[in-house]
Amino acid sequence: MSRRVQYTSNGDIDQLHLAEVPVPDVGPGQVLVTVLYAGLNPLDWKMLQGGRFGTVESASGNGVDFSGVVASVGEGVADFAPGDLVYGGLPKQAQTEQLLIPDPAERLDKIPHGLGIDTAGGLYVAGRTAVAGIRALGLSEGDTLFVSGASGGVGIIVAQLARNLGARVIGSASPGNHALLDSLGVEPVTYGEGLWDRVRALAPNGVQAAYSTQGEDEITGMLDFGIPAGRIVSIGAGPTVAETYGVSIAGEAKARRDDMVWLGQAIAYGHIHVPIARVFDADEVQDAYRHLLTAHPAGKVLLRFPAKPLTDQQRAHLS
Repeated sequence: MSRRVQYTSNGDIDQLHLAEVPVPDVGPGQVLVTVLYAGLNPLDWKMLQGGRFGTVESASGNGVDFSGVVASVGEGVADFAPGDLVYGGLPKQAQTEQLLIPDPAERLDKIPHGLGIDTAGGLYVAGRTAVAGIRALGLSEGDTLFVSGASGGVGIIVAQLARNLGARVIGSASPGNHALLDSLGVEPVTYGEGLWDRVRALAPNGVQAAYSTQGEDEITGMLDFGIPAGRIVSIGAGPTVAETYGVSIAGEAKARRDDMVWLGQAIAYGHIHVPIARVFDADEVQDAYRHLLTAHPAGKVLLRFPAKPLTDQQRAHLS
């Protein structure tokens, strides 16, 4: 048997619990992964609530991001082998000890040397969202970009990608995360009342582009500040703001297949830093989501599944 995080009805965080489920059978072209880390995203919480993501009629898995070790492969799989360290994403499935990947060519990559397996476990949604957003912004060297929630899981990647393209980046964050942004070359401002006055003090000549992680009010604030609608990417205000305001909503769905490979290598080479805010054991899943949604953590929040004991063959390798 395997353990997984699941819920049987839509609602809030208290619906999440660990349950025992059978270990999946591995069919042709499939890969079974022993999950070690699973990343948390606000998207998971929105799926849990239902709404436009649909309602559950039976037990549903949870989470998208994961990293782990290939346990077994099905007939015809040539790109992966047992023992490979891998990462990827599978919606409403990832938070489980044994994860079956039906389409590894689309959803699974090997972890490059230099990328921690913990960091890799929280990359899929945030990383793909960030890369797609940067591509949509079309930044040029010398542009000034405002990033809201710049110390969060998506914002911190967006801010650093923009810096690597030669843009000046101003990012909103809570005061406790200002030092981190400073260390990454991002100019921090405190969010809340008076935000745009503080941004104007830093950028009296204006801001050319913006990345919004919050609601519709933030979009109108950016437009009032003078940022062109065509240079704003929104991931937090819902799909209707594209038609209402003319902003882009380029997110994870707009990512390319090779974006995770590219980003994983960029992190491994030291071009991008993705901090781990906190790691929770899998049976603390409710506490983990409360921390994600209320503590404004810098970087990623992860669930950890216990590593399996070494096999006799692995022990022999050490003797």
